[in-house]
Amino acid sequence: MGPNLSYKEIGPIRSSISLGISTAQTMNSRTLSLSLLLVATPIAAQGPNQRPTPPPRVALLALDTNGDGKLSVEEIAAASAGLITLDKDHDGQLTSLEYLPNQGDPAANKPDETVQRLMTLDRNGDGVLSKDEVPERMQGLFDRTDTNHDGKLTPDEIRDSAKTQSSPSGRAQRSGDATRMDPVLNAIDTDHDGVLSAAEIAAAPTALKAIDKDGDGELSSTELRPKQMTPADRAKHMLDEWDTNKDGKITKPESPDRMQSQFESIDTNHDGVLTEDELTVYFANMPQQQPRREGGNNQAPGQQGPRP
Repeated sequence: MGPNLSYKEIGPIRSSISLGISTAQTMNSRTLSLSLLLVATPIAAQGPNQRPTPPPRVALLALDTNGDGKLSVEEIAAASAGLITLDKDHDGQLTSLEYLPNQGDPAANKPDETVQRLMTLDRNGDGVLSKDEVPERMQGLFDRTDTNHDGKLTPDEIRDSAKTQSSPSGRAQRSGDATRMDPVLNAIDTDHDGVLSAAEIAAAPTALKAIDKDGDGELSSTELRPKQMTPADRAKHMLDEWDTNKDGKITKPESPDRMQSQFESIDTNHDGVLTEDELTVYFANMPQQQPRREGGNNQAPGQQGPRP
């Protein structure tokens, strides 16, 4: 077990780690509604084959103090002290709001930027968007965003839609899905409830030794490499994220805007809901991208293929 440090002693460490967390939070663009962004952001600006950079792995950044992408014997021994620097609310445990980049950052969701992008479509400059100013692919979104049904989208309506359609932010994930793709978090979260308890943090050095496959006392970049999400993993994640009433299905009103145009094709039995099996088949049939080269181990697990 690592040394017992007081908050006063780990203060300087916390400051350096918080800088890394801030960087991680600003890098994760997925909290904006993708369909809204794509309407006003030229696809060509990203390049035809350019892949988005995954957000940094905040927990590993806290442990890998020399930034070499590996955990040494000394870094493993000091794991408890490193993790506690992420405890923003000082309650002795870590939720996904603290160990996942961007999740707890209210500034990461930037609906005002979405408003600015979409209002570039306001050709007559009257401060609202009419249906004839909105591309065809966005007509369904227009109807859902136009909450007062007056045939116009105001900046406030766009802003409210961006807030509700963003990935969950400010809400801790309370399941093993929050940790299981990352070998570091998965090893430490021994009860797989998505929360790193005080006991689990204290036992972190021992837990990390369990993933030392070659028994050399260190964790190499290969041993720390995140799992790639399988189609089944992605289906479960989609349900966890968007199944608001937790009935194991996603209805069209529940589905994110980026899926609206594909909903009927994914719903193969045409019963009006997307099941885990249907989502798994959908993701399995998506074009696969080549895995990333080794390196960049301090980045979060990537997903294969584009998001729906």
